[in-house]
Parts: sequence; C-alpha cells; structure tokens
Amino acid sequence: VSMREALALVNVSDQLVDYAVQVVRRTRTDDAILSGASPRASQGLLRAARAWAALSARDFVSPDDIRAVASPVLEHRLLLRPESELEGVRTAEVLDRILHEVPVPR
Repeated sequence: VSMREALALVNVSDQLVDYAVQVVRRTRTDDAILSGASPRASQGLLRAARAWAALSARDFVSPDDIRAVASPVLEHRLLLRPESELEGVRTAEVLDRILHEVPVPR
C-alpha cells in the first residue's frame, strides 16, 4: 500500500501522458503489426514509467522513463503480421522504430 501511495506522488505531465497514448496508438496503425496494444496498455506504460522514475529517486516521469519500460510493457501485447515474421522482423525492432517515430515532448 505504501508503495502505491509513493507512486501516486510521481508526477506525469500532460505532454507525457499524450506521448504514451501516441506510442500505444501507433502500435495499432503500424503496417508490420497485425494486432496492436489496447488503450489500457497506455495505463500500464504510465504506471511502469512512474515506478521507473521512483526507482531512480525522482518525483517526475521523463520521456526516457517511458522509453525504458516500453519494451517490457508492450512487446508481449503486439502480434506481428505473418509476412513481417517471414521477413524476420522482430517485435522489439518494430517497437523501437515506433519509439523513434513518435515525437518526444520537450
């Protein structure tokens, strides 16, 4: 309970919430992905980013926190198209590309 309360004290700016939503949304429109992450994945991404920031002794989330936890939070939620798999594309590569394509807030 105290850990949950501590995470509630970690601030996430509106711009970073929007960034997380855009990353998750992009998984649903990428040509290499058959089934992308659900809207609820945005919540998981933000919770994990808050925890990452707290473990780094900060009371705010940075874009780097979101990027750091994106793979463990999102990879297993993505299903690649069969043709992408046949081409040897990996989920981690697609997610990394998405993270580089979505503009990072400043």
